Amino acid sequence: MAPRVWHISGANTGFGLELSLKALKEGDRIIAAVRSPSKVPDSLKVDGVKVLQYDLSFSQEEVNAYAEKAFGAFGRVDVLVNNAAYAYMGAIEETEDEMVKKQFDINVFGVLRTIRAFLPHMRSQKSGTIANISSIGGLRGYPSNGVYCATKFALEGITQALAAEIAPFGLHAFVIEPGYFRTAFLSSVASASAASNLAPPLAVYDGTIAHEARANFERFNGRQLGNPVEGAARIWEYVAGEGLFKGKEKRLRLPLGSDTGGAMRALSESLAETANDYEEIWSSTDFKE
Repeated sequence: MAPRVWHISGANTGFGLELSLKALKEGDRIIAAVRSPSKVPDSLKVDGVKVLQYDLSFSQEEVNAYAEKAFGAFGRVDVLVNNAAYAYMGAIEETEDEMVKKQFDINVFGVLRTIRAFLPHMRSQKSGTIANISSIGGLRGYPSNGVYCATKFALEGITQALAAEIAPFGLHAFVIEPGYFRTAFLSSVASASAASNLAPPLAVYDGTIAHEARANFERFNGRQLGNPVEGAARIWEYVAGEGLFKGKEKRLRLPLGSDTGGAMRALSESLAETANDYEEIWSSTDFKE
């Protein structure tokens, strides 16, 4: 089989970097889409990698032009990985509209702009996979993390609709749900230099779960259970249909990490309990004909 071409946003760090390295090891090619090409590590300055400057804040016209450049790098893109994102943290009352809008513009609208720009090319190929990286926060909202989780909830819904819409063209979409992995993600909100990613605290929340969650950003940084090397390997195996995915159905959601697996089971049980407990209620609201 010919080498796959992966387009990975945020390829210079975290999951993006580990996935790039895994794909390279397997003989694939990488388009490393990064905000600052100067920050790309030496491990990606090799044959088979094309580094392109990309920013999720680009306008739709800029993204359309960028897509032409990306598809020209190796002649095609087989896997579009929407990985780059950032977190704006704080209790809901603490958040500010301007920052919330910025969070959604990068994490949601930036992904939408990218998908719109890449889809016409993928349809022309009659093949391709779109992987949207969500989070355990796409399954449930966490205190002081509600806005970020909301962007991931949005990606879940977008991907579910997208997968059905593009299937007739021979294309596939799925959503990746990592739990807490030992990447630089928590550092982006836990460090003093990342204060702009934290909403100004309100003293009324001192001693409550909201500010306990804030403290946990730094407390658990570097102690996460998830191994990003193994997580990246599972993503590659899912796309390739190899390794642990050999013979398995490619489902819409790819949970990664024991914490995400546990959260998924808890959510399914909670939904079933609610549906069962409220059956008399929800079944009473239909027209009786």
